Amino acid sequence: MKNNRLFFIAIFFLLFFFLSDSLFAQSDLKGQRPKLGLVLSGGGAKGFAHVGVIKVLEEAGLQFDYIGGTSMGSIVGALYALGYHPDSIAQIIRSQDWNSVMKDKLPRNYIPIEEKYNFDRFVITFPIIERRVKVKGGLHSGQLVDLLLAKYLSPSFITNDFSELPVPFVCIATDLENGSNVVLNKGILHKAVRASLSIPGYFNPVTIDNRLLVDGGVINNFPVKEVKEHGADLIIGVDVQTGLHSRENLNSILNIIDQITSFYRMNANEEAVRLSDVYIKPNLQEYDMMSFDDYEDIMRLGEESALRFLPQLKKIADSINAVNPREPRVLDAKPLDSAFVTYIQYNGLKRIPKEFLDGALDISPRSWVQISELTEGLKRAYGSGFFESINYHLIPFDEDMGLVFNIREASSGIFGAGIHYDSDYKTALLLNATFKNVAIKGSKLFIDLNLGENQRLQGFYLVDRGSKIGFGTKATFFNMSLNEYSKNEIVDVYNVFQNTGEVFAQWTFKNTMRFRAGFTFENISIKSRFSESTLKGSNPFLVGFLNWSIDSYNKNQYATNGHKLNLTIKNVSALFDVNNKDITKNSLVFLMRYDNNIPVNAKHTFKPGVFAGFTIKDHVPPPQHWFLVGGQSHINYFDSFVPFTGLRFIENAGLYALIGNFSWQYNFYSKLYLTAKWDLGFVTETLEDLLNKPTLLSGFGLTVGYETAIGPVEISVMGSNINKGMTNFINIGYWF
Repeated sequence: MKNNRLFFIAIFFLLFFFLSDSLFAQSDLKGQRPKLGLVLSGGGAKGFAHVGVIKVLEEAGLQFDYIGGTSMGSIVGALYALGYHPDSIAQIIRSQDWNSVMKDKLPRNYIPIEEKYNFDRFVITFPIIERRVKVKGGLHSGQLVDLLLAKYLSPSFITNDFSELPVPFVCIATDLENGSNVVLNKGILHKAVRASLSIPGYFNPVTIDNRLLVDGGVINNFPVKEVKEHGADLIIGVDVQTGLHSRENLNSILNIIDQITSFYRMNANEEAVRLSDVYIKPNLQEYDMMSFDDYEDIMRLGEESALRFLPQLKKIADSINAVNPREPRVLDAKPLDSAFVTYIQYNGLKRIPKEFLDGALDISPRSWVQISELTEGLKRAYGSGFFESINYHLIPFDEDMGLVFNIREASSGIFGAGIHYDSDYKTALLLNATFKNVAIKGSKLFIDLNLGENQRLQGFYLVDRGSKIGFGTKATFFNMSLNEYSKNEIVDVYNVFQNTGEVFAQWTFKNTMRFRAGFTFENISIKSRFSESTLKGSNPFLVGFLNWSIDSYNKNQYATNGHKLNLTIKNVSALFDVNNKDITKNSLVFLMRYDNNIPVNAKHTFKPGVFAGFTIKDHVPPPQHWFLVGGQSHINYFDSFVPFTGLRFIENAGLYALIGNFSWQYNFYSKLYLTAKWDLGFVTETLEDLLNKPTLLSGFGLTVGYETAIGPVEISVMGSNINKGMTNFINIGYWF
């Protein structure tokens, strides 16, 4: 009996052990924590509303297991998945110049000083590939967007599997070749996000795994289904799309692109809404995909829309946490500060020497690389014009990092066109061809043809090696008409024909300073329509020169900070006897022009300037080297042109000049500017007149200007102490 009793007791404990294990297993199954997913739709600038929504989701105590997004939703979603706090994401948004980022518009300090002049003068450009003018893959390469993403998504460099991020993440792109939906959940995170927001026709496509990808919003702008397929049981969907545009709003290329793609994604959107357990849709009807300046209002509307769901969101959070509570996620992600780089790899270099990038980036293997300095170096390299895009990523290498650059060199050339009108030079059409790596790696060749009343052809070849000695050559041919005035009347008209050839050595510093030394051969002929010409026939001169130039303006037009300096010393020698007895064989000319921008506040800028020029020992140079004063033109066929408010074009001339310029620029509304000007100074033919009996010139004016896609449109009203009444000046388009 005792043995039987022991046997039954043993059987009871065994049965209890197995039954209790089974019961606990069933209990765990019934109490399994549901997986919560967050899906953020695309919508361009309207995607800023996601930040306001996430702020409320955090307040509700929700802990997400999956995050997915498309286009702008992929940016915000990736940042949140990495552990950025919504306040940090909002600060990232506030700190960007979105107009520049979206248009790949680098600040001028990254543009080489020789190209600052070219930076803003074309209405349209086309790449020249294999000696043919072709259409670009997109209006913009997306370089600045890529650098922005690489910086803030840098904490993800430790993994190529998006499921290993603090919160698993997925984003959507579209295969441009076959139109298929592409789910991106592996690889380089910032490159995947960059592909997801590559608006077709606006940004260049992105190649990943040999597939040409564009914005996922083309066919799937709200990827709820994909997040569910990755394991989410419950979905909170945030939809910032505003449906189809009305006819009145189809007034821009981006709205038209958005409208066309909306037709293809409507069915997917309907299914995504149906699959969402909580569907949050901010009211963003007043905004479009390019409303980047309205980020504060858009984020606020996102927060307000989510607050209406706060009780429901808290209930979901409480229910999930009751099953299997876990500690709230610490949202303290920051961009990577630096990395110890063991090796550096350049992919895609063909025509550009590796040494150029080494110098621009100033990095070397087996050293610490600061991410901020790397970003600055890449902007300098991109600003050189040699690259269509130059992007990077870090890959784990033992305990250190490898730094890999993926490079797309710019096309072998660019064809550009611009148009301009002003009261001095009249109408002109600019045709430009720019070629790179002609004969010598790192070289640039610029060819300009100005067609209009004052025609000019110019070729400029440059090998710029920074602070090391570079060299170049330039040839110019032009003709123009100049009036001679006396007491407000035109007394003569001169036709000027000149051709020049120039060779020089050059040193460049920090893209803003340049020293140049060289020689220019000039041949000029000046014919009068009413009298004997001052320089009949062929008149050759040799000019030796030294020039120091600085240009740190932040903008070509309507600059608000920075300064310009042009300091030139030149010796002008007649190669043969000149057809004018008043012109001496040799003359030494000094000129200095300095202009500054002093920002007073966000709307007002004070713009003082000074011009000083004199000829040594009263030697008389040919007319093109006199100081030619008057007009408002910024185009300098001669470096001795001096604009002067209130005077007509080259109304005054002399061998000695001292002029002060004072302007006050007021940006009174959006792209509208009001500029008050006052110029005063002296222009004389002799030093004695300048010192003893100069005539004060004083001119004043008011200019209203508007920034347009073809350049500034300006109307000026002016007066002076030597002319009766008021005159006007009209300028339309970029100066060239």
